Amino acid sequence: MIPMIIAGASYRGEYLGQLLKETGEVELTACVDPIMTRADYLIEKNGWTGCRSFADISAALEAVPSEAVIVASSDPYHAAVAIPALQAGKFVYCEKPLDTTLEKCRNLAAADRAAGGKTFVGLNLRFAPMYAKMKALIDDGAVGRVLTIQADEFYNGGRTYFRRWNRKPENGGLWLSKCTHDFDIILWMAGAHPLEVYAAGRRSYYAPRPDAAQRCRDCALRPDCPDAAGEPHPLAKLTEEATGEPYDLCLFNSDGDTFDHAMATIRHENDIYSTLTCSVVAGFTDRRLRVSGTKGTIDGALDGAKTVTLYRRDPSAVEEIPLDSGEGSHGGADGQLPREFIRFMRGEGEPRCRPDEATQSVRLGLAATRASTKHRAVAMSEFPW
Repeated sequence: MIPMIIAGASYRGEYLGQLLKETGEVELTACVDPIMTRADYLIEKNGWTGCRSFADISAALEAVPSEAVIVASSDPYHAAVAIPALQAGKFVYCEKPLDTTLEKCRNLAAADRAAGGKTFVGLNLRFAPMYAKMKALIDDGAVGRVLTIQADEFYNGGRTYFRRWNRKPENGGLWLSKCTHDFDIILWMAGAHPLEVYAAGRRSYYAPRPDAAQRCRDCALRPDCPDAAGEPHPLAKLTEEATGEPYDLCLFNSDGDTFDHAMATIRHENDIYSTLTCSVVAGFTDRRLRVSGTKGTIDGALDGAKTVTLYRRDPSAVEEIPLDSGEGSHGGADGQLPREFIRFMRGEGEPRCRPDEATQSVRLGLAATRASTKHRAVAMSEFPW
């Protein structure tokens, strides 16, 4: 059994912990969270026998056996957890984004190099069958030279961001915490560095409402409001008890400053142009991607897709290309992550994304944030790497 530490008693931390346990090869020895009652809750709920709770990663590294640390904390704390783990000689699985500032990303990447390259970055969409097939087709020359990339993300569950830590710019904002996935896929498909970004986004649907209260529990509109908070998740309730942060902030009247819909346009090397549309107002969830080049175009949709469509140019033809099966959320990507991480630890495979490469989607997120805030195009040279 491989002893591992879960750092971050979060929804994602619980999910990854369960996936790892299901392999039958992993023993969870510690769950780390500054709010230790959250860690205690996950341990008891999931029956992680022998798993101990800690408030600090350094204390856990000293107290329990471990070969790896799973970093599932909030985005601004990834480096703070990963670096001590790497310095202790552990393998690290780090959720996306790598972190929320270039300085912290640089420090994490440097610690990874000093440790001999032990970090597996969880940019999990690279494992989704739809994206993996599109990347393989591009690499095989099916579209010729890539010219344009169109990425769209619609996320019904994204409305909850306005009552969670994601709403605050100091925690990264949605260009980082949400769009890192999409920026990484765009860069992966383009195979070319970004040069310039223009972005615009507004919070205009979830704008302040004087007729609504600050908290759902106090609001007269709650019975008829489709955005009202339901019963609190135990983790959210424990956070409120420990910090006073309400679990049911009004999506319209919560503090914070981030968009509910936005678009970004990116100019890359090799005359490639890409766009990203993101909406957390849409009443459905899906990601869609279209990559067009000199010989053809590939279309794909993530939600429930069985094929991708290849439109060939000369001579004109249309093919429906079947996808491999996947497991778990994010279009069948998540089920592969535990096995791939374990293979990486055993020296049997390479991660699809290492820290230096993962930083590039962070750079794009930071550039898009600046562009949408300053209302101007931003050269990537403003965020040197």
